[in-house]
Amino acid sequence: MISGILKAMRTIDDITTLDVSEILPHRHPFILIDRLIHYDSHTTCVKTSYTVPACGIMLEDGRLSTGGLIENIAQSCAARIGFYDWLHEIPVKAGVIGSIKGFKAFSHPESGQTIITSITPKAEALGVLMADAQVFLETGELVAECSLKVAV
Repeated sequence: MISGILKAMRTIDDITTLDVSEILPHRHPFILIDRLIHYDSHTTCVKTSYTVPACGIMLEDGRLSTGGLIENIAQSCAARIGFYDWLHEIPVKAGVIGSIKGFKAFSHPESGQTIITSITPKAEALGVLMADAQVFLETGELVAECSLKVAV
């Protein structure tokens, strides 16, 4: 490594204490993750958590809508990218969903339930992330899954 080219990385002892607004381009009331709960620096897999609120956007009859599940998945991808950038002191970037394949919703979590969203990168090049996503209830029940492309 050539001295002076790379900035020193930030560190954090407990990623669950990080304010997600520091790693997401979204703002309240449109933030659909509460915490980053896991980041693997080797695989860059992430897990986020979100407790479905009693009222708010992306709810239908007290349950997180299909659109809410998709947005939670997209924001979990954004948290993965944003956390990496945060570590390297790079400004948060906005992104867009390029495509979603094989989306299946098996249930719609209700108000008060917490979901855990897992993002597993498959490939990344030229600002496009291809990943698999799974959403679970805290009990381990699979809620939704898909493959997606996100462009930054």
